[in-house]
This record gives sequence, C-alpha cells and structure tokens, in this order.
Amino acid sequence: MTTPQHWLSRRLIFIGFALVALSTVILFSKLLRQHVFGEPGYRWDTQLVMVMLSPIFAAGGWWFLCQLEAKDSTQRSLLAKAYLFLGLEFSASCIGQVVQVGSAIFKGSPFSQFWLATLGFAVGAVGFFLASHAIAKVNFTTSDI
Repeated sequence: MTTPQHWLSRRLIFIGFALVALSTVILFSKLLRQHVFGEPGYRWDTQLVMVMLSPIFAAGGWWFLCQLEAKDSTQRSLLAKAYLFLGLEFSASCIGQVVQVGSAIFKGSPFSQFWLATLGFAVGAVGFFLASHAIAKVNFTTSDI
C-alpha cells in the first residue's frame, strides 16, 4: 500500500513517536539531574521505567503491524481496526496529558517534556486514524472481535 494517505500516516505516526521519545529523554535527564532515582522506594522507580518503556513497546507493535499485508477484506478490516485502536490509545494518552495541566507537579517549573508528549500523542493519533482509513473502512462484525 503506497497511497499518499498511507505515506502521510506513517510519517505522522513516526513524528508522534519521536516527540514522545524526545519528551521521555528530557524527563529522564531532568530526573537524573534531580537525583530522583536515588530515593528509596520501588514504586516511583517502577512507575518511571514503565512510562519510559510503554512508548517503546507501542512503537514495536506499530512496526510489526507495518510488516503485515492484508490478503483479503477480512484481514484489511482487522488491520484497520488495529490502527483505529492504536489511534484511540494515543488519543486517550493525549487527553490524559491535557488533564494533568492543573496538577501541582507542573506549577512553577518548565514542562517542555509534557507538551512534547502531548503533541506527540496528538500527532500519532492522527497518523493512526489516517492509517486505519487508508487500509479499509472499518466494519465491526462479531466474527472478528
């Protein structure tokens, strides 16, 4: 599939992941400078590691989905749904980021990593929705849920 819409969707998804990755690098370097990882308690460390690994796992899933080629309409429908749900996940992450704006952790400190992640999730969501639309119109049936 090499339509202009598919090409654009892949670029938007890549840019979205790149922005989220840049945001993660900024956050990680900020936390290292503040010596956060030396504090006792595994809860904080585990949360930070999971936040950093989550986009890597999602990017891996997207890369493997890109390697698939639909051979019939049922497979096209399933691929379209996979991209649709990845778009919904990125949309939910974007909304979750925006809801955090009023949080106390953002008062008084620069939070460029926050806006990079929010923008990354928004751009990636648009890319996933475009990919879903480029593959096939989604037709939910009980046979493939």
